[in-house]
Amino acid sequence: MAKILLVEDDRQLCTLIIDTLQGEGHVIDAVHKGPEGLERLRFYKYELVILDWELPGMSGPEICAEFRSKGGTSPVLMLTGKKEIEDKEVGLDAGADDYLTKPFHFKE
Repeated sequence: MAKILLVEDDRQLCTLIIDTLQGEGHVIDAVHKGPEGLERLRFYKYELVILDWELPGMSGPEICAEFRSKGGTSPVLMLTGKKEIEDKEVGLDAGADDYLTKPFHFKE
């Protein structure tokens, strides 16, 4: 069982991800805006962070870079519709550990 932070503004997708991960026994904290995600990372410890790229108020790469600059070590998965190799480079250079493009299959 892992404690996971999900930062995703698509509420329908968010619900699907939460249901799937909770079904596997994980504890999920979900927020829908970038600044809310960064605030959670400042105050709570997570074993995994799932970040959308395009979020209201602050992008996923901005959140990840700020988290890493403050010493954050939790694995970060970028989950985004941005599929270009340059976008993947930006996400990984911001400190993400992996990059998954939408749409995706839960087996991925």
